[in-house]
Amino acid sequence: MEPSPKYYAVLTGDLVKSSRLSAQQSREAMDRLAAAVSDFTAVFPDAVHGEIDTFRHDSWQLLLNRPELCLRAATFLRCSLKSLSTAGLHYDSRVSIGLGEVEEISPRISDSRGAAFVSSGKGLDGMEGGATLAFSSPLQWFRGQNALPRAVVPLLDALVLEWSPGESRAVAGSLLGFTQERIAHQWPPKADGRPISRQAVTKTLKRARWRLAEEALQWVEEEIDRALRSEEARGDIDSEGGVEGQGGF
Repeated sequence: MEPSPKYYAVLTGDLVKSSRLSAQQSREAMDRLAAAVSDFTAVFPDAVHGEIDTFRHDSWQLLLNRPELCLRAATFLRCSLKSLSTAGLHYDSRVSIGLGEVEEISPRISDSRGAAFVSSGKGLDGMEGGATLAFSSPLQWFRGQNALPRAVVPLLDALVLEWSPGESRAVAGSLLGFTQERIAHQWPPKADGRPISRQAVTKTLKRARWRLAEEALQWVEEEIDRALRSEEARGDIDSEGGVEGQGGF
């Protein structure tokens, strides 16, 4: 085991309706998740700790060194899966995000310990009503901040659930900061061999309401960063014997 920094985000997920997938389809989905993590790491090289941990053929766990990117990472992984879907085959994953302290990090992520892992696991077990995205944290600021888990996360989940494979592909590129030209260049050609145009990508992102999702993600990243700075400041005061500060702002 190795010591860890103070705060992490843990993403725990499982494939949606995995019992309907063949062994080959399940393997393809899990391989796509691993490839998506590599793609995410290429753009955010300091974000992921180690590698994605997969188990039970349909479940996975990921540890983020940069917890503010937790919703971006979760959305990107889901988009990467959904982009594989066809008319008769649907790929998606439930994702539960836990943000907090981590006591021990094992070479195999699922063997690690800490409050962030507990929150992430409980969040996945407690999903109800067809939800596929959840966020929870034991940290004081998040206990008093209901907008993130009760409003932003469900609304983002509703958007992602509605995205088609094409919309998911376009959003996946945008989540990594790619230009629409680059997304079009990397898009598989049409059935007649013609490439996808930048204008087609623009229309696809508009249908997906990407700007709304982007604004929500930017807000989340700023708020999480602010919250963790507040938690760290409180810890510094406590360690010096001062009076415990108030959460939030």
